Amino acid sequence: MKQVVIQSVTANRHNYTKLAMVRFDTSGAQENITYFDDIQPFSSALDNNPPNPSAAAGASNPSNVLSIISSFLAASGRPLESSMVVLLLNRFPAKNNDLTSDEYDTITNNNVKIFPIIPDTSYTNQYSMAARSSQAVTSIAANSNSHFVIGKIGSPLVQTFQYLMKTAYLDSLAVTRSFVDNYGSVAQSNIAKLRVPHSETSSLVNFTITVSALNPQNSSINTNGLRLTFYQSPSSQQTINFEPGSLSNTNFYYATVQLKQSGTYQIQYESMFDLGTISMIRVWTESALYHYGSYASLEDPMGGNTLSKAYVLFTDCSGAVSPKYDSSQTIDIDYIFADEGSFPHYPIVPFFCDSTPKNTNNCVAGTQSKYDIQFVSGEFTVIRSFQCRPGVGQINPKCKNVDSNGNYYCNRDKLPYMRGPTGQIPDCLGHGHVEYDFAFSEAYICVCDDGYSGDSCEKH
Repeated sequence: MKQVVIQSVTANRHNYTKLAMVRFDTSGAQENITYFDDIQPFSSALDNNPPNPSAAAGASNPSNVLSIISSFLAASGRPLESSMVVLLLNRFPAKNNDLTSDEYDTITNNNVKIFPIIPDTSYTNQYSMAARSSQAVTSIAANSNSHFVIGKIGSPLVQTFQYLMKTAYLDSLAVTRSFVDNYGSVAQSNIAKLRVPHSETSSLVNFTITVSALNPQNSSINTNGLRLTFYQSPSSQQTINFEPGSLSNTNFYYATVQLKQSGTYQIQYESMFDLGTISMIRVWTESALYHYGSYASLEDPMGGNTLSKAYVLFTDCSGAVSPKYDSSQTIDIDYIFADEGSFPHYPIVPFFCDSTPKNTNNCVAGTQSKYDIQFVSGEFTVIRSFQCRPGVGQINPKCKNVDSNGNYYCNRDKLPYMRGPTGQIPDCLGHGHVEYDFAFSEAYICVCDDGYSGDSCEKH
């Protein structure tokens, strides 16, 4: 695996500003994380400090990997956003041990991807220990849009790691979804929506699909198949049949697909997995601008192309488009902000999330507060996730009315009607949508559907 890392970072020097390594679960004092500015000292450190069974902590000790993650998140003076962390595990943490909510916020909100990888024999052995649990590392993988990988030592795990370095290290997410598979082998379920970016050079855009599946039993290697369908209509759909254990002797599945540029697809899921299997599905696309997003194909990723619209889609841990107001937005790009010293940014309508969505039946434990945002504009697409925590401050006493989707709205005693916990956003009564009016009022206003008018689209 060391050679895979060195080859990948050497070939893609622009992708990193710091490298780091540390050994954990050792006897004696825990080693500190060592940071490097360049490849050669990093490579030498890996050579000089390989995993050493004779230096391992006693078998009665659970993993201290959570403290290592905490140390990484708390360290100062080094980049964090879009970091990729690989954990080569041999044991589980103690049962009921976990990161704090603040640490999960740091991971998710900063797009830090953390990949736990463990040999299948170790997984089976650790699974049988009542005092230990994989729940924390499973939650970390789900909250960081990564994978929890299990496989046989040697070629199976090395090959899987190569695929991760080709995708998670180089590409950008277009879709992310983690869930508990309670659908059954005969059920097909819509699990996500994908908006494909525009392409000036090709009618099709390339995507890579990676899947990891954690069996609820102590059998760590999956032998059953999986099918994903990218669906537009009966005459426009593509089905990907993953063979049992797409990468032999692992729980990892990998495939590529080409989809129509500028199209919108429902992703349909059907598996032969045992009920309760935790499926983590990621769809990646080639990135011309690392950290900030992906372009379908663009010679000059920093400029030149005219954008007319942007699409924003908010989904909660259940994978469905959130039932909240403005969870799906289309933005006309009339104004693009560029504060001094910053990248251009696009104004969207405030989105009020719910720290515990109504439907969490299929959510992976520990991800109930996670939301994902898919942003697509022209040839640009990017996924960013965030943790929704309970709000700070008081709800306006006149704005405590709650509709069936959990949206707060204010007393409708005078126009314009308002909504939100503090009553600062127009309420369009479901007959329109909110936009920011730059030209006249410089405030949020209702843009009414056909046949409706008024400040709150109350006239029909």
